[in-house]
Amino acid sequence: MSLAHRCTSLILLLAALLLPACRGTQRPTRDTAQLLEIREKTRETYHAVTRERFLAVLQRTHAQLEAYKAGNLPAPPTIDVLAISGGGDWGAFGAGFLKGWRSIDPANPLALPEFDAVTGVSTGALIAPFAFLGDQAALDKIEFLYRHPQRDWMRDRGLFFFLPHNISFATIPGLERDLKQSVDLAFAQRIVDEGNSGRILTVNTTNLDDASPRVFSLVIEARRAVKDRDMSRLHNIILASAGIPGAFPYRDIDGTMYVDGGVTANIIYGGRLRSDESIPALWQQLYPNDPIPPIRYWVLFNNKLRTLPKIVPARWPTIVTRSIETSIRSSTLTSIRHLYAMAEVFRLKYNANVEVRVAAIPDDWSPPAEGDFNTKTMNALVDLGEQLGSKPETWLTDIDDY
Repeated sequence: MSLAHRCTSLILLLAALLLPACRGTQRPTRDTAQLLEIREKTRETYHAVTRERFLAVLQRTHAQLEAYKAGNLPAPPTIDVLAISGGGDWGAFGAGFLKGWRSIDPANPLALPEFDAVTGVSTGALIAPFAFLGDQAALDKIEFLYRHPQRDWMRDRGLFFFLPHNISFATIPGLERDLKQSVDLAFAQRIVDEGNSGRILTVNTTNLDDASPRVFSLVIEARRAVKDRDMSRLHNIILASAGIPGAFPYRDIDGTMYVDGGVTANIIYGGRLRSDESIPALWQQLYPNDPIPPIRYWVLFNNKLRTLPKIVPARWPTIVTRSIETSIRSSTLTSIRHLYAMAEVFRLKYNANVEVRVAAIPDDWSPPAEGDFNTKTMNALVDLGEQLGSKPETWLTDIDDY
């Protein structure tokens, strides 16, 4: 070991020993009773908002059904739900996929629909608002963002980035800037307009104080942002969902600490709802004399369903990285299997026609370059996504082999 290396190691060791007492960001003081009260209020709000949004979707769908019966629509309606997963910079795949999907002939039954609900987690939360709008301009904008990662999207805090009083290893000034530029008040107004027609746009975050998922309605948040002419809360929610714990800064929302939604659920599809809150159950309550419209779930997985095997170097960073990647992938696959099982329950219990399709990065694909937010890799993923998205046969109807 060189003298310089030894001196550096000594400095880092002394810093680790002497500086942990430095004061970090001060947080609210709440006892367990107060936190439990907040938990209960949050739970009640979640169920109330979910029911309200689902009822709006069903009323919209029923109006379309009546229009079809009257001969004013060429085909009966379907209920289409898009779930966009996390995946970090590999979200470039999802951004490209949506653009390729839009190129399919609208007459094809697997063409890009106007989604009744769009959900996103982590990088999927960044993509979801653009998928929700779904027009060429919106999809071009999110594709451009993922094609042009900036160096300041993630910036380390310097030599002592690891000290415990820091809220994260890195800052994300560039990502914050580009989100503010891309999702502005005019964009929020478009979300409100689409939401007023009965459509749903939600993202998942993780409430770290409560150690639980928290789903936010971006339609409701956009409505608040437009009314107050203040986008900061809406941006904070999206950044919270995409906030890799420890690496990116957490987000304080209403005095609560929020981090990456992928910690608690890498896709959201209604798996936490009570049985009487599901789409088929609510439809039968509202319209018992009409058959349940076909329900189609589209899962866009910004990762591989199964990664290639490799010999993992015996170093803690590679061990931790590989372990976290494996954990998130396994958890996501479990969620997708649960979605397939939930669809089968809907078929058996409600005689509903439910389809589940999954698109993912091919298992044998390898990034052309190493590192996070690498332009070459992200452009390759956008190209791959656009290519696969333009082919209806890309969609998997089961994941039995995984």
